[in-house]
Amino acid sequence: MTSILSSTSASKKARRSLARVAGGLLLGLVLALAIFELALRAMAASPWWWALPAVSAQFDAPDPDIGYAHRPNAAGLWLRENRAYVRINSLGLRDRPRTPLPAPGTIRIGVAGDSITEALQVNESDLFTLRSERALNARGLPVEVLNFGLSGAMPLQQLLLLARRGVPMGIEAAVMIFTGRDFITPQMIDDRTFPAYVETPWGDLTIGRAYQERRSHRWANQWEGRAFFWLVDHSMVADMLYLRAKLGFAQDAPIPQRYGADGDDCASDREALQDMEALFGQRKPEWAARRLDRFLADIKRLLGDRPTTLMMTAFGRPDACPQLEALHEAAVTHARTKLQSAGVGFVDLDTEIRSKLRSAGDYKWMFGFGARLGHGHLNLFGHDIYARVLTDVVEPQAVRLLAEKSKSLAK
Repeated sequence: MTSILSSTSASKKARRSLARVAGGLLLGLVLALAIFELALRAMAASPWWWALPAVSAQFDAPDPDIGYAHRPNAAGLWLRENRAYVRINSLGLRDRPRTPLPAPGTIRIGVAGDSITEALQVNESDLFTLRSERALNARGLPVEVLNFGLSGAMPLQQLLLLARRGVPMGIEAAVMIFTGRDFITPQMIDDRTFPAYVETPWGDLTIGRAYQERRSHRWANQWEGRAFFWLVDHSMVADMLYLRAKLGFAQDAPIPQRYGADGDDCASDREALQDMEALFGQRKPEWAARRLDRFLADIKRLLGDRPTTLMMTAFGRPDACPQLEALHEAAVTHARTKLQSAGVGFVDLDTEIRSKLRSAGDYKWMFGFGARLGHGHLNLFGHDIYARVLTDVVEPQAVRLLAEKSKSLAK
């Protein structure tokens, strides 16, 4: 009997000892994370934040309609290519603070694009959308230019962003910025990551959203997902772990090169122009042409009679490759004819950018920062050029819309 009691007592002591060890380890982990969190916050808040180690903030989350989108009020440092403080406004846009609806007498224009438009690499005031807005305001036009840029956004995603978020915000015109080749990429037919045009059993095209079945999407709409993103927004340690989970612990995602200058190598430019000319001129490949037709129809279906302009680049840069001038002109002519016949505006972004540069060689200086100048995303010079192009595109639309609004109020 005595041995049994002794054995029981020893077992209880062992469990208590184990519990104390586990509690001590847990407390130590919590304290270590707290100290790490404080250190990260101190470095981010210091005057030397642009040089000290820091955590790159994450601004997106799964979205049932668009695949993924910005989280309203998310904020933090962006570190890649160039350091900048980024905040997403309360409406979920990479933009200055906006009211839910425009002030009376003000025209709102939505500009959608990919990471070039999103522009996490520069400060908010340097965004080409806001530069354009300031230029239009300086000319006496009460116009707001809203930035719907989203990294990786393809044409359909851009359209859905403008329809699902822009229309309720009162936009009266829309601009989308992308390349003609976007219509022949796998993303236009693969709905496992974000919306895409997929075929029904009857051979029709519909907007597929297979990504909604992914665990991350189901989880994001539950309380656990909402709690997780709250933690990401309020803890740099959690933000860092989320970033590593998204990109992998080995390395960050590569900086896109398609906007950089490729020197004298014109092979990629020729291929891009040939693809664009084939799609808009010859309707090849047929599967891409069908999706282009559906996309143009969806513009009218989702945006109604709002004037919509597609600013498209073929990455032709004919000044750098003079032998491609004729091919560039053919591709642009076919694209303009196709879009205008569908009631959609077209802007040849390559030519418009060229018209704003002092020389063809200046093109490469629009992209990249520091040692990577010439490759990557728009720098301040690039945002200035894009702002001047966008202002020229938006101004006549704004003047006409304001005149129509004035006549309507007069009645």
